[in-house]
Amino acid sequence: MIDILFWFLVGQTISGLPAMLPGTEVRVVSNDLLTVYTTAIVEDNNLFFDNVLEPNVEVQILILPANVDPKAVNALEGQALHAFISSEGDDILLKFEAMEGSLSFRKWLAEERNIVLHLIPIGGSYNDESN
Repeated sequence: MIDILFWFLVGQTISGLPAMLPGTEVRVVSNDLLTVYTTAIVEDNNLFFDNVLEPNVEVQILILPANVDPKAVNALEGQALHAFISSEGDDILLKFEAMEGSLSFRKWLAEERNIVLHLIPIGGSYNDESN
């Protein structure tokens, strides 16, 4: 019963996230939204980030629809998702007020949007098939 309630809360919490169509941009930014750590654009059901992310860093995630007006980006910053980089640096863990624990961005993208998340591991490259 707890699992059903958990997934109901997760579904309610993230139901407002965009469809993430091709061209959708995802930015990983600092908590104050001033520093962009890395970006990725959804292409062919893949999301490749362009920089290594340090493990255990608290971040915000901005999801910007394809062809968004640059003036609208400031309004979207209010919808940034609170997150942190996993201890292995291979996932982004989303945090929501309505739920205890975190939600794997990798798992959510795969299961809900059929998108594969690719993060560059520390000291590695995309050649590692596990990412």
